[in-house]
Amino acid sequence: MSADSLESHRAFQERAGEFPFPLASDPDLAVARLYGVMREDLKRAGRAIFVIGEDGTILHSIPYYQPGDVSQFLGIFEALGMEG
Repeated sequence: MSADSLESHRAFQERAGEFPFPLASDPDLAVARLYGVMREDLKRAGRAIFVIGEDGTILHSIPYYQPGDVSQFLGIFEALGMEG
């Protein structure tokens, strides 16, 4: 989820290919505030990862995601049941 529009998400998906999950938009940053990742000082959401189960429970949370951190990346795959 990002503050980008759904149209922006569609364009991104056309370039990147299909994903096994939906992309969602949070243009008013309400969800970012609810999940505690809103950066009020910058008026934007911080980069965070939440893996949410089919029942709505949070299975994995990284409130300060760093894309270069391999351990975080592997934790996401593990939470998705894709550990290798």
